[in-house]
Amino acid sequence: MIDDTMKNCQILLVDDEQSELDAYSLLLMSMGIANVRTLSDSRRVLATLADMKAPVVFLDLNMPHMSGQDVLRELKVKRPQVPVIVITANSEIETAVECLRLGAHDYLVKPIDLKMFSSALRNALEIGLLRNEVLSLKGIHFDRAPHANPAFSPIITKNPAMFGIFQYIESIAASGLPTLILGETGSGKELIARAIHQVSGLTGEFVAVDISGLDDTLFSDTLFGHTRGAYTGAETTRPGLLEKARGGTIFLDEIGDLSEVSQVKLLRLLQEKIYYPLGSDQQKRCYARVITAANKDLSKLAGQEAGFRMDLYYRLSTHLIRVPPLRERREDIPLLVDHLITTAAAGMHRPAPAMSDEAMQLLLGHPFWGNVRELKAYIADAVARCEGGIIGEHLIAERLSGSAPARRAQSPAGNPLETLFGHFPTLEELADYAVDVALSSTQNNQNRAAQLLGVSRQALHKRLKKREMPRNAAGE
Repeated sequence: MIDDTMKNCQILLVDDEQSELDAYSLLLMSMGIANVRTLSDSRRVLATLADMKAPVVFLDLNMPHMSGQDVLRELKVKRPQVPVIVITANSEIETAVECLRLGAHDYLVKPIDLKMFSSALRNALEIGLLRNEVLSLKGIHFDRAPHANPAFSPIITKNPAMFGIFQYIESIAASGLPTLILGETGSGKELIARAIHQVSGLTGEFVAVDISGLDDTLFSDTLFGHTRGAYTGAETTRPGLLEKARGGTIFLDEIGDLSEVSQVKLLRLLQEKIYYPLGSDQQKRCYARVITAANKDLSKLAGQEAGFRMDLYYRLSTHLIRVPPLRERREDIPLLVDHLITTAAAGMHRPAPAMSDEAMQLLLGHPFWGNVRELKAYIADAVARCEGGIIGEHLIAERLSGSAPARRAQSPAGNPLETLFGHFPTLEELADYAVDVALSSTQNNQNRAAQLLGVSRQALHKRLKKREMPRNAAGE
């Protein structure tokens, strides 16, 4: 039963179908809940939640722009205290398990049973109120402005998603539990790991290890060390990097490339906090916090042949951080450009040049599959070749695409497509633009948008899902 306290709580309904929003709104109001908001654009969930107290979110899975699962992932980082109830027509058990793993409070399948709906809502309201009370007592607030903690100063950003990660780090840093950082190559995973270490206040060292090229023997020797005579050439006893990180943090990068045998050893280390140096039967205790990183989704690799162990994934991801790629935080590009120009110029002992507006526009439109690392390479090269104190468009265009300047020179002056896109667009870019305009003009109604585009709703939905999928091959 919904009591008077719960009736004052706020509900956010997220669905791209207006008829569904209207139906659930009426149902909630019939239960005595008046504070109901509806939202058809899943990209605005976080912004809408900003001024809502102790909300509960009802979330559809199949939506344009951001799927329900993507919203769940974002909420887990930025508003983990908010209970989310997933409502979908998909009854597959794999989908339900995935949503619950991502942090959903409950999972309801259409058509909705009224008793199940009421029960899920009541439980979510109780959990939400308790979470907010506990977080308030602990002084943790996920909706406040980002802290000016010096640990985050090396991370150049003004992106809300990154600020949410900072707040999440502050809430988990003291736990000492394993943390998994997922993100594309060059997105700044090691900077995030260093920030966790610094916020934790650990007195030991931060020790980073790239394990992508280590076989089982090298992995064990590097982390655990060895005794004299453990193998040919081992003339002295050498402690491993776990010993060096004693009282601090051991950061294992590219954990997804770990061999199956090494995965078992790492799992034992996390479970029992002990390890054996090569050639020794005397156990040693691990006193280092373990942070790992990968450029691929380990949960999807788990269960595959020669894949990643699911039990190890769960151990590593006690705390889970997903770093957004640079193309999802383009507002950071000008900040990063200024920083990288200053750093590169100082290293070359020359005055820092300025970036022309045309060159900056090229950078803002680039997908950056190599993320910040790719941007750093372009800026360093442009600073080295710059003459006259201004980084011109040609210095950037030559790196982004060898044929880019010629393509622009050959296009007719005043071409409307160039005016619209800032360059002559590809067919893929034109198709994406048409989809975005159709969805915008129909308030994100996929049925009407599909009619405008002359395709089926299924074809439109398939294209949207494909567009949302990370391009692993390019990102790695």
